[in-house]
Amino acid sequence: MERFKSEVLLYIYNRLFEGKIVRKNDVEDKFNISERTFYRYIEDIKKFLEKPDGELVGEEIIADRAKGGYILKGKHERNLNEKEVLAISKVLLESRGFVKMELKDMLDKLLENCISEDKDNIKRIIGNELVNYVSPQHSKKLLDKLWQISNAIKEQKILSIGYFKMGTDGKLQEEVSQRNVYPLGLLFSEYYFYLIAYIEGKSYEYPTIYRVDRIKDLIITDKKYKVDYSKRFQDGEFRKLIQFMQTGELERVKFRFTGRSIEAVLDRLPNAKVIKEKQGEYIVEAKLFGKGIKMWLLSQGDSVEVIGSDKLREEIVESIEKMKNLYI
Repeated sequence: MERFKSEVLLYIYNRLFEGKIVRKNDVEDKFNISERTFYRYIEDIKKFLEKPDGELVGEEIIADRAKGGYILKGKHERNLNEKEVLAISKVLLESRGFVKMELKDMLDKLLENCISEDKDNIKRIIGNELVNYVSPQHSKKLLDKLWQISNAIKEQKILSIGYFKMGTDGKLQEEVSQRNVYPLGLLFSEYYFYLIAYIEGKSYEYPTIYRVDRIKDLIITDKKYKVDYSKRFQDGEFRKLIQFMQTGELERVKFRFTGRSIEAVLDRLPNAKVIKEKQGEYIVEAKLFGKGIKMWLLSQGDSVEVIGSDKLREEIVESIEKMKNLYI
C-alpha cells in the first residue's frame, strides 16, 4: 500500500514540478483511487512544500479553475508557456542566424521546458518551417564562440583572433589576418552576429566590426584592457546609429519620406524624428553612420528624397546615375 501511495504522490509531484496541470479525474482514473484519497495526497504534497527544507520552497499548489486542475503557481509564473515558446521559435526561425542543427537543438530544449499540455501543436506549427529551414551560407556553429566572446567582454580581456577578410571578388580571402582586439559588444543584424571591438594599438574614433562566423583561432588572452566608464560601449545606443552593420562617418541626415508607412521607417531608424508632416509627406531627421544609411536610402526608391546633408545628397545622385547607366 505504501509503495502504491508513493507511486501516486510521485506522479502528481512530477507533473506539478514539470509545470503541467494535475486534473482530479485523470489521476483517479489512472490509479483507481477515490476523490477523498486524491485530495489527501494533494494536501500531503502541500505540507511537504511548506517545510523549510522542501525542494521547492516558496512554491504553492493552487486550484486553477480556468485550467481545470491543480498547478504549481510559481512554476507557471516563471516558466515559458506555449504562446511565448511559439513566439521565440518564430523569431529564431526568421532570423536565420544559426545552422539548422544548432537551431533544432535550441527549439527542442525550449519545448522541453515549456508549460503546455499540447506541445505537439507547437511542433506542428513550426515543423514545416524547420524542415524547409535554410542554414546561413557560412555553415558554422556559433554558440560556443558567442559564449567565449561574451565572457571576454564581461572580464575585459583582450582577444587574439584570425579574421578572413572579404576580397574584391566578393569571396573570402584565403589569407587570415591576425590581430589583438578589445571586445566591446556583440550585435545581431541581417542573419549574422558581429563582434564590435577596438584594434589594439590603433586610435580609431569608432570601433571596428567583425562578423563572428569569419573569426578563426579565437583566443582569450590573460591581458586585460581598461575602458573609462564614461566612454563605455553601449550596445543599444550604437545600434541606433548603424544600418546594415556599415560604419563610415557619423552624419546628420534629413530626408523627405512619401512612402506607405512612416512607422516602419521609425522602427528601422530608432533615433529618427519626424520634424514636419503634411498630407502623407514627412520630413525626417536622424544621426547615423554614412555608409549604412546611404544603403538604406537607396533601397527606398522614389519614396525618399535626401534633403541634407549636401554631401550625402550628391553621393545619392551619383549612385542613382550609375544605376541608371546599367540599364541603358
